[in-house]
Amino acid sequence: MLDGMPAARAAAALVVAAIGVATLPACGKQEAHPTGTILVSMADNSYSPSIVRLPVGGSAVFISAGRNDHNAVAVDKSFSTEKTFGNIKMQPGDMTEIVFPTQGVYPFYCTFHATPDGLVGMVGVAVVGDVVYTPPTGARGVLKPVAEASGNTRRVPQQYPTIQNAIDAADPGDLILVDRGVYHEAVFVTTPSVTLRGVDRNEVILDGQHEVGTGIMVGANGVAIENMTARNYTLNGFYWTGVQGFRGSYLTAYNNGDYGIYAFGATDGVLEHSYGSGSPDSAFYVGQCAPCRVVLNDVVGAYSGLGYSGTNSSGDMYVLNSRFEHNRSGISTTTFDIELYPPGRDTTIIGNLVSDSGLDNEASGFYATETLAGNGIALVGTHTNRVERNYVVNSRAHGIVILPILDRHYWASTHHAIRDNVVVGSGRADLAAGGLGTIGNCFSGNRYRTSIPWGLETLNRCDGWRAPVASDLSTYMVFFGSIGQVRAGQFTVSDYKTRPVPPPQPNMPGGADAPVHPAIHAFAEYHLDLASIPTPAPPAVTAAPHP
Repeated sequence: MLDGMPAARAAAALVVAAIGVATLPACGKQEAHPTGTILVSMADNSYSPSIVRLPVGGSAVFISAGRNDHNAVAVDKSFSTEKTFGNIKMQPGDMTEIVFPTQGVYPFYCTFHATPDGLVGMVGVAVVGDVVYTPPTGARGVLKPVAEASGNTRRVPQQYPTIQNAIDAADPGDLILVDRGVYHEAVFVTTPSVTLRGVDRNEVILDGQHEVGTGIMVGANGVAIENMTARNYTLNGFYWTGVQGFRGSYLTAYNNGDYGIYAFGATDGVLEHSYGSGSPDSAFYVGQCAPCRVVLNDVVGAYSGLGYSGTNSSGDMYVLNSRFEHNRSGISTTTFDIELYPPGRDTTIIGNLVSDSGLDNEASGFYATETLAGNGIALVGTHTNRVERNYVVNSRAHGIVILPILDRHYWASTHHAIRDNVVVGSGRADLAAGGLGTIGNCFSGNRYRTSIPWGLETLNRCDGWRAPVASDLSTYMVFFGSIGQVRAGQFTVSDYKTRPVPPPQPNMPGGADAPVHPAIHAFAEYHLDLASIPTPAPPAVTAAPHP
């Protein structure tokens, strides 16, 4: 039923694949590209994402990203990575592509770290085509989300010894209230419209001890997580996947091995008043959604590969009033064929403070995110983004840069509006645009000192004439040069396990007694007043300006 495609790659392609590029030639016979592709990392010991939604004819690229041997085998034996490698093991760094030509639901598991029924351990599921899929909730079957609180509170550990026990017992609309303590759990939420809340953001802590994949993964609609911390997970702190309606408020996620606070294939959500740091990929990530209808507001992303990363995130996507400091790169919107819905477009980035990008050795990272290191705000292979009233200071390379990307397709970066930003202290240029096809972008009212090419704003006003070509090749070559340096191992980043512990963060107003409001309509009910957002003040302390 499913065919495995061998993934022979040159070393350069492996590096590019790690940042999301999916040029996977078959050995010998060349096969048609699938209709959509998703990258699935196999870490120790979890898949990320573990719920994979694909069109018919789509594919999943499995990459072994942990220190242990892993594999992916269908519960019904319809596919296995054994067909690619000739043996059951995939060693760290191995990757393969599985094409799914038939609609259906396909559970899979790792034979080393899960049960063969695909229910316990390192397990995942591929949902192919127009199939309604809800994660199993046991004997109760499929539960419907609700918009109103039930009034019922389930307390951990007073009534339930673990968070997972309370989740499994909960009904839609319930509040799960977690008392102070350190919880060594990996929680999977399958009950819709529950609110999972800690009594104290800084003293309700989920700790993966660098052994467990994800702190809290949500596969149900309308789930809110509030007022708690997740740390030391090998993959993600807080993670919503394939859901409609979500909210993360007053969360702290630090020193997790992939993402801090992560929404993938999730729409109609809000991430607010939260802090993420020490993630090798990104502190905050929103990807594969079109339209997204997602707001990030008043968050802090620090000491990570990327402060915020959005791949193939399009339509009503907002990054507002936030700080991204001491990251390898501050804010990035990108397009890759390795996720669905390319190209990324229509992201609004307003009122953010982006500082010290690529200058701090305390920032986590890995070879993928290092290719964008040193950029404050990077728009890569995306379209029609709006970047206004941001303060971007002390970027090692560029303050605001526009670039294309080469994947299975060449994605130009076009028709962005860059207005009224303050961009200072950049190492190469405050404003930059590079690569072929980088056209239709406009710049107005920005305070800056240097641009590449010269006259970038003068010749490309948002309220006037625009040059037919407004980019240069040198900026794009700098980007490819960074890929070459990564291949050669010429970069140093800090281990995410030992990054600085953040100071205590503000608790949610009202704490345990705050009103309970399921997140099923989180975006629709969120008030956006973009015109009132000011340019932020400069940071009180920054690194020394880049020479």
